[in-house]
Amino acid sequence: MTNWPDLLTRHHAAAQADSGYEPIFGDPASPESIADVESKIGLPLPAELKDLYLRVDGYGLQMEPESMISPWFIVPTSEISDFVSAHRGTFADTHRSLSDRFIPFIDWANGDSMGYIYDRDGNLIDGLHMFMHELYRYDPEQEPDEFIRSFEGSLADFLEP
Repeated sequence: MTNWPDLLTRHHAAAQADSGYEPIFGDPASPESIADVESKIGLPLPAELKDLYLRVDGYGLQMEPESMISPWFIVPTSEISDFVSAHRGTFADTHRSLSDRFIPFIDWANGDSMGYIYDRDGNLIDGLHMFMHELYRYDPEQEPDEFIRSFEGSLADFLEP
């Protein structure tokens, strides 16, 4: 079992060492809030993400109150259904089947997002997958691998400094 608070603290120390921002960690999510998220997004959260949320419900940077961007890198359950909907909506008109199977939960704060994708049979595809909005052309003929990049490994692997 992953020690999420420790891993996120180490990730912050490595990734944000020079940022000047302190990390913020959400209090653990309840099983009920996770079930509510799953109901709203129409897919089960993968076990690894559930485990993270049960220990830390969101991780980000302590921003100034007047900041125009979200402080969350890992979006908390209280905001995840809106986040998923917004990022799915970006490419839903041209790639509906793919967008419906995408569960973004990492906010890169630049229009890109990262998360999990289920295959058409409802099986979780290994790794994490990043939607890169700059590469998306609003073209139904565009191949998904032109705007979705994959990271092989688990979320814990991805966060490991």
